[in-house]
Amino acid sequence: MDLLSPLSAIVLTYREVDTDTLGKIGEAMRKCLEQMGRGTPIYVLHTCGRVEAYLYGASPEEVQTVAETYRKYVDSVRIIAGVEAARHLFRVAAGLDSMLIGETDVLGQLEEAFDRQVRAGYTRGLLKTIVERAVRVGKRVRTETAISRGPRGLGSLSIIYVSRLLDLRQAKVAVLGAGAVGAGLAMELAARGVKKLYILNRTLEKAKEVAAKTGGEARPLTKEEVERCLRECDVVFSSVHSMEYIIDKIPEGVSVKVVVDLGVPQTVAPGLPVKVVRIEDLREIAEQYNAERVSEIAKAEAIVEEELAILPKLLARRYIEETVSTFIETAMLAAEEEGARAGCNTATLAARTTVKRILLPLVERLKKMAEDGQIEEAVKLAQMLSQTIGRKI
Repeated sequence: MDLLSPLSAIVLTYREVDTDTLGKIGEAMRKCLEQMGRGTPIYVLHTCGRVEAYLYGASPEEVQTVAETYRKYVDSVRIIAGVEAARHLFRVAAGLDSMLIGETDVLGQLEEAFDRQVRAGYTRGLLKTIVERAVRVGKRVRTETAISRGPRGLGSLSIIYVSRLLDLRQAKVAVLGAGAVGAGLAMELAARGVKKLYILNRTLEKAKEVAAKTGGEARPLTKEEVERCLRECDVVFSSVHSMEYIIDKIPEGVSVKVVVDLGVPQTVAPGLPVKVVRIEDLREIAEQYNAERVSEIAKAEAIVEEELAILPKLLARRYIEETVSTFIETAMLAAEEEGARAGCNTATLAARTTVKRILLPLVERLKKMAEDGQIEEAVKLAQMLSQTIGRKI
């Protein structure tokens, strides 16, 4: 039994389309996630460099339904399955598929999306195990290699880019957005010793949290406050997720010299009378640092392959756990009923303890069989136990 074969991935990255298109597809996939998530297990990763959907046990028609969401905006999309889909996700988590190799931002974004979608009930079962392992792979790569030494992501690259244009130590700087990317920007800018730092966010409390850590000043993310920052600051970084432009004009007499747009889709309007730095402008700097990380890539790839080899055993254990959970619950319910008939809590506890002593060794044995490659046999035994206990009860 190949427990990776039901895994499918629909992948689109910065290599194929621009950031605006990625943003539009990401928004469409958010709606698709809400529609499909209660049925087929699904996980969607949307970052400034990619929109990817992972499904487990989906029918060919369901996979094509998701792919059609992409095709409304692009001519073609890549669909991969089985072990190759898992390998791709592991490489993404490791930063091996990013514009800046080894970036740490993508791992944080992957983990945030995972936590959110698990809570919503979209990512579950064996898909949950696969994504959990991808997070572990990402952390291992960054702990055991030096692939992330230096700039941590596109935010870091944008700061390097701006620092080549002006002296940040003499600059007043505003960061629009206090999410993972915005908070990272604020931390790095503070570490560089900018003259003054402002943090703007729709939720002011979040801006205050980041400001407290960076020595910055928190402001609400409103049109008026954005214009105020343009008037007062030398540089404005935008890391906001918005389907509309956050900066659509530059008032006369402003101080701003550079605006950095890290939004997906873009949050700064084109054609403004000021220097605008976009994600595409960071590729040359990314390549410079990628060249320095070449020696670490092979180490990271080896970790990915090592973890990929372990994955089938982990899935087998998890599959058995899911298969036997029903009959364990049934047996425990029967134990509680017998204890209730006896009329005391001690009898209930004794009955439950007896069930555990009898069943748990069997469950561990089934897990071990699955790990050793005897998945079909273990599943048949688990199903037989479930059916037998169910009939007797």
